[in-house]
Amino acid sequence: MSFKSPLPANSQADDRTAHSLRVLVVDDNQASADTLRWMVELFGDEVKSCNDGRTALKLAADFSPNVVLLDIGMPEMDGIAVCKALRAMPELPHLKIIAQTGWGDEQMRLKTASAGFDLHLVKPVNPNVLEDMLWLLRTGRKAA
Repeated sequence: MSFKSPLPANSQADDRTAHSLRVLVVDDNQASADTLRWMVELFGDEVKSCNDGRTALKLAADFSPNVVLLDIGMPEMDGIAVCKALRAMPELPHLKIIAQTGWGDEQMRLKTASAGFDLHLVKPVNPNVLEDMLWLLRTGRKAA
């Protein structure tokens, strides 16, 4: 579940844009959402963002993302509840959900894994780690 490894040494730069993703960024902190959206756009993927769980569910239904970068600590509907609701959406069977949180301890990683998250990204988000995660999801490869 956690991301531990850089890209394989034999990866090709043109592999990074071979299949662009549709990425939904959900973070109640506007600056964080804007920064993540900007990063994902630089990586060549299509991206939309929002700042709350209910809007995220509506956007996911309309946008059909491949990946959701989902903040855990949001008011009203936290990331755990949003993740579970996304997993219940039959129109998104192959959705990959990445937890993004300031909490990187093993207990939180287990909590996000059991809630249905595929990966766990610790804030502040390292652009290189995010790019590598998206590359792995884009290409279907596994971390070494």
